Parts: sequence; C-alpha cells; structure tokens
Amino acid sequence: MRSTLKTVLALSALTIATTAHAGDPNLRVGQTHEGRLDNTSRPSDGGGRSQDFMLELAADQLVAISAKSDDFDPVVILFGPEGQLVGENDDRGDDDTNALLVTGTGEAGTYRVRVNSYGSGDSASGAFTLKATVVADD
Repeated sequence: MRSTLKTVLALSALTIATTAHAGDPNLRVGQTHEGRLDNTSRPSDGGGRSQDFMLELAADQLVAISAKSDDFDPVVILFGPEGQLVGENDDRGDDDTNALLVTGTGEAGTYRVRVNSYGSGDSASGAFTLKATVVADD
C-alpha cells in the first residue's frame, strides 16, 4: 500500500510539473517561440489581439526581440521589471511589416514582452514567431 501511494504521489507530481511546463508563458533567450493570436487572445489597445511573455534579462545587455508573421502585422513591446515601457517596434523597415526591437537593459530582472497584432478582424489574428537574442553583454 505504501509503495502504491508513493508511486501515485510521484506520478501526480510529474503530471503537475509537465502541465505547468506545457503552459509556460516564458520566452527564453536564443529560443524561437511559435504562437498564435486568435479571437480568444486578449484585446490590444489598437483593436487587435495580444499575448505577453516573461523574459529574464541581466543588467546592461543589448537585446534584439523579433516578432514575425505572415498572417498579421506584428508589434513587439518590451516592459521593464517595474512595468515601465522600455521600447516598442511596429515595422523593421519600409517593405517589412515584421517587428524588430533592439534596446538595452538597465537592470536585471523579469521583463514582459508583448506581441500585438496591428489592425482588427481577421487581419489581426494568425500564427507568429517570437525570438529574443542577446546582442551584447556590457
């Protein structure tokens, strides 16, 4: 009986850990996250949809955050550990509506990366990729 209870508890702990990892909203430096904005995603201020990710960054880093989509015009916004706006970007260039934000970090901590879709309706939903890369550690 005691052995069965230990097995059940171990399997329960494994299930909880796996479930928590599967829904993990964290973005990790150097890894590409594939996501989707749809009509169940949180509304953004501009009429589109949005999703937030947490990103751990060290102090005095130069970081590049890109959001790409073939389905909608992405906007990437970065908030600091205290909730302050650090920077945002809508379009990389004249002919590229994908977003690329390059900015420095002042302090170490957990930053919030927000992906917004520009526009509304069907043009504000679809698949996207998000990636954060440390360009330099000063």
